[in-house]
Amino acid sequence: MRKIILLTLLATVLLSFTGKKKKQFIPPGTVKICDTLYADEAEITNLAWLEYEMWVKTKYGANSPEHKAVLPDTTVWREKYATNEPYVIYYYRHPAYNYFPVVGISYEQVTAYCKWRTEQVKRLMIISKKYQDINFEYRLPSKAEWEFISNNGNYSDGYSVFSRGGKNEKGLVTFNHRWAKDTAEWVRSGGDVNRIGMEVFAPVISYWPNSFKLYNMIGNAAEMVLEKGISKGGSWRNLLEECRVGKDIHYEKPTAWLGFRCVCIVKQNAGV
Repeated sequence: MRKIILLTLLATVLLSFTGKKKKQFIPPGTVKICDTLYADEAEITNLAWLEYEMWVKTKYGANSPEHKAVLPDTTVWREKYATNEPYVIYYYRHPAYNYFPVVGISYEQVTAYCKWRTEQVKRLMIISKKYQDINFEYRLPSKAEWEFISNNGNYSDGYSVFSRGGKNEKGLVTFNHRWAKDTAEWVRSGGDVNRIGMEVFAPVISYWPNSFKLYNMIGNAAEMVLEKGISKGGSWRNLLEECRVGKDIHYEKPTAWLGFRCVCIVKQNAGV
């Protein structure tokens, strides 16, 4: 399994380097924001975290402290407003949720993941003999970086997710937030997710990307930032006003609504 994971990572890296023309280095999994700042296209998924967990498990053993330290807390699905017992068992490990955002993870776990991701990509760059002179680091975005790449929820045509109360000109929900204020409102909607939103998460590539081509910057999973205890963008359980870019949503521990995406800071970048 470890070999398969490494081969998958290597293939991703090599695909980033193909082409006869000189190409600027783009960190695997990211979208270019500027010459030094790149951001993940979407929130980190259960599958990405499972690959990380499997790597640690293979290296240190299933019962090792290192392996136990990376496991998400699936009991977050028993917390208030997120009570969903089947998710305790299935959300993280069932293949049906591979491309949903990973949750139940702490700030410290995310920091360790970013370090691991940086090390793995650098190691595979050595194997591929490409871009070895470039220094880079995956990490959480700062508040300022996150607010910049969110572009205030604007799409490429200038339309903001907030300008029509979270809906487009056809009355459809444009991002995954809590529209219904109470259960009665959900019942009146007939459970139509296009009118009222998802019950919990949507896959990380859902709805429409913003003008930087980033998905779910607003809604779905609230995203940790570099400043510990602060998340941005709101989640499936937040009302529209709570999802605004200028809002800070505080957390103290892993929850069923809190995920993350990485940015990658490139300190030297030139075509080869």
